[in-house]
Amino acid sequence: MNTCPTCGARCEGSHCFRHKPRKALPKSRALNRTPIQRKNAENMQEFFLSLWKKLPHYSQVSGKYLGKEPLTVFFHHILPKEKHPQACFDEENIILLTLEEHDQVELDMYRYEEVNRRRDLLKAKYERTK
Repeated sequence: MNTCPTCGARCEGSHCFRHKPRKALPKSRALNRTPIQRKNAENMQEFFLSLWKKLPHYSQVSGKYLGKEPLTVFFHHILPKEKHPQACFDEENIILLTLEEHDQVELDMYRYEEVNRRRDLLKAKYERTK
C-alpha cells in the first residue's frame, strides 16, 4: 500500500483518487457520440458554465471552497436527469458539491439534508406541472 505524496492518504497507485493526474477525454470517445449526444454534452457544459458564473464557488452543503476552475464533479443533479429529463437544465435542480460530497450523495442520495430539502421542493414543483 502506497501513500499519496500530496495528502498522505493510503492509495494503491502513486496518488490517491483526489490527487491522481487527470487525463483529457480521448478524442475518439467524443467522435463515437451521435450528433444529438454531442449537442447535449455541449449544452450541459454551457449550462454548467453559466451556473458557475452566477453562483459563489462554494459547496452548498458544507460551504467549502471549490476553487476557481469549474469541474463537472462539482455539479450534482438532485433529480436524476435520466428519470426527470424535464429537470435536466433546471437551475434549481443543480447543487454545487465538493468531490467527496458528490461521491457520498451518489452512494446515498439521502445523506445530506439540504439535498433532501431541495429534492422535496423539486418533486412538488414537477408534480404541479403534470
